[in-house]
Amino acid sequence: MPKTFGERLKSARTSLKLTQKELASKIDAKHNSISDWENNKNKPDPDTIELLCGVLGITPNYLLGTGNDDTLFPHEKTLIVKYRQLDAHGVKMVNMVLEEEYTRSISNQETIEQEESNLIQLPASPYKASAGEGTFLFDEEPDTLLSVINNNDTRKADICITVAGDSMEPVYFDGDTLLVRRQPDIDIGEIGIFIQDGRGFVKKKGEDHLISLNKLRPDIYPSEFNEIYCFGKVIGKLEPDWIIEK
Repeated sequence: MPKTFGERLKSARTSLKLTQKELASKIDAKHNSISDWENNKNKPDPDTIELLCGVLGITPNYLLGTGNDDTLFPHEKTLIVKYRQLDAHGVKMVNMVLEEEYTRSISNQETIEQEESNLIQLPASPYKASAGEGTFLFDEEPDTLLSVINNNDTRKADICITVAGDSMEPVYFDGDTLLVRRQPDIDIGEIGIFIQDGRGFVKKKGEDHLISLNKLRPDIYPSEFNEIYCFGKVIGKLEPDWIIEK
């Protein structure tokens, strides 16, 4: 059965011992784009295919599975020419090293793939949930993604938002990164992200107002001139050792 686009891309990548992250960096793409392409969820645009082929040393015909393109990479052809000129001892030595290195490489690749499968990527907002003044607008999705450990907390989150201020101490401190699940409302007593006049706040929901856990900071009361709406529920804090890569 002919290889799929994703299988050909993965074969070319692993032949150069590149991780998905390394390949993404070389073509200025998001890490999850490589994963999506290799899993045949979608395909890159023609310009990106040209970039991929340049980095991987292959042709578009090979990557797309069109035409009668030779599936051997240029460096592989060179190695075959040299191999055919070896004597019996040389062939034996090359085969021995090749088998050992093949076994090691396959083991390493399986480890890398297992590690990648244990990660998820979460958007990280450039804006902060503030205890005071601060812009908090979501005109578009954040460009920044965090690669984090896939666990029960991170799986529930849709976005990461940083705390600015001390109004939620001693539960959440200035600089903490919150895991937030987007939803239009939360239950009374739960902590969420709320927006009032374009300013974002992390507060506990009360019956008729938003509560600061730090009693030195004021609570927030709605008025007919200042509408408050819920952006999402705070699932918990993103622990630093859960972050694999920014």
